[in-house]
Amino acid sequence: MKIGIVGSGTVGTILAQTFSRGDNEILLSHSRGAASLAERRSEFAANVSFGEVTAALQQPMVVIAVPFTVAPDVLRQVADYQQRIVVDVTNQFTADFKKIDTRPLTGSEVIAAAAHNARVIKAFNTLPHELMTGKVAGPGRRVLFYAGDDREAKKTFAAVVKPLNFRPVNLGKLRHGGSVMQVGGGLGHTAFVQLDE
Repeated sequence: MKIGIVGSGTVGTILAQTFSRGDNEILLSHSRGAASLAERRSEFAANVSFGEVTAALQQPMVVIAVPFTVAPDVLRQVADYQQRIVVDVTNQFTADFKKIDTRPLTGSEVIAAAAHNARVIKAFNTLPHELMTGKVAGPGRRVLFYAGDDREAKKTFAAVVKPLNFRPVNLGKLRHGGSVMQVGGGLGHTAFVQLDE
């Protein structure tokens, strides 16, 4: 899968490293341009390349790993996502970690509204960043909650993360699943491991 990651901070970096363990091509981007990432080449596998945000937004799967406050504007740089998958890993915080109230919408529905004609998947945001690798200390796989409104997009997402030692758990649509995954929804920063049966 070709995956564009928008944002190269802690979360974007870890997810680029995580997805690079699979049979994926990763395009990591930063608002300051691809050249700003060049000195970090040694942090990433050979299947991670650097590109502009606009190029990352055009990939078949797009991971939006920027602060929630700027994510809608970043996504609006593309007029039509043409049914591409956008993975929302944001949490509803301001820069100083104050919770943002988006009612009556969930945070993921705000993201979906900004990503016109995209198939949005909410995922990863309930995990502390150090657990987004999928790796576990002992046997088993890291449980990864996800939600979305498109069945085929969810199947594709699950197929991408399973080989990375995740046990994807479908929580339903963005309205319900997104609401329990967002800040204050009950699943914030929970980490489970499923032992192999």
